[in-house]
Amino acid sequence: MNLGTVIKICKMLFQLFWFLATCCTFVVNALWLCCNFASVSFPWLMLAFFLVLLASKFVKLKSPSDEVVRSLLWKSEKQQACGDDWPILNRGGGFDAPDNSMAAINQCLAQKCHKILLNLSVTSDGQAILLHKSTLEKANINEPVSKLHSSFFDNFSITEHHPLGQMFQSEKVVTFEKLLKLLESSEVTVFLLASQTTPRLLEIIREAATRCPVFTKRIIFCCSSPVAIYQLRQRCPDLVCGLWMEKSYHLRMPQYLNSSTILLSVLGAIYRNIIAPVIGISIVFIHKDEYNAQISTLWKNVGVRPIVYTINSPNEKRYFQQVTKTLYLTDSLRSEPHLIFKTRMI
Repeated sequence: MNLGTVIKICKMLFQLFWFLATCCTFVVNALWLCCNFASVSFPWLMLAFFLVLLASKFVKLKSPSDEVVRSLLWKSEKQQACGDDWPILNRGGGFDAPDNSMAAINQCLAQKCHKILLNLSVTSDGQAILLHKSTLEKANINEPVSKLHSSFFDNFSITEHHPLGQMFQSEKVVTFEKLLKLLESSEVTVFLLASQTTPRLLEIIREAATRCPVFTKRIIFCCSSPVAIYQLRQRCPDLVCGLWMEKSYHLRMPQYLNSSTILLSVLGAIYRNIIAPVIGISIVFIHKDEYNAQISTLWKNVGVRPIVYTINSPNEKRYFQQVTKTLYLTDSLRSEPHLIFKTRMI
């Protein structure tokens, strides 16, 4: 090996050593900067968090009494003590009858199921109707309800494209006013889930709560917007409201945040301990994949009743009835355990 080759090897080794030393120096400086930033910002973050908690005490809305919530969920003392055989029927039982239809509502009442979730939407001309976008998608209509005029639904049949539509007579979309008339003559409890929380929709709810005496005694307003619930309950403090919690991958957050268990736990703590007490909700809807006994206890500790969605398997229903004793949302009554297995809830 000649002298030139030895010099080249030594030069390469020196450059490699210098590169490694530079990388180590950069890492040490970055860690030192993070430590200095944390030592300076952490007290300010704690102070900001304390101020938020303090401010929430002054702007929080009082929740409706627990007696009022129980009267909406159960119709008798016996049902409150042992639970109710019937769950909440999503869209009136979309697997058994056309979604959000009078046929579905009447079928629920015929089976003495008095808890129904219906979807509330507003057309382009500001008319409130009971309709979910999936009903339009079955008819190959991809336009949102908010862009369709109310006259469009005059000739639109919600039974035509339902799998069991041939078993029912042709039926038009149910209007919000027709639902209010139904509430005056029945004891059904309606969970009214708003598809979009527009100012027009909130105005409709406020007007109905003011002029309809049974509105707050028969309807639980639900949506996924805490701001909309807060604005609504400021004007209607007696209205029982529920927060619809979307599944984590449906949240409008970066993917790396949705996959972080720690960040999702922090987000859940903020909803439970800050947002829920401030807006005064009484009920929260939680996806079944994100529900467990600990989550249920945490929500109950802040005075909010959890409801699980969407449960359609008979075995899952038996679990939530007999083990967790939790109210759930379902698409069908045909898969109820006490109808299939001829057993009663414990």
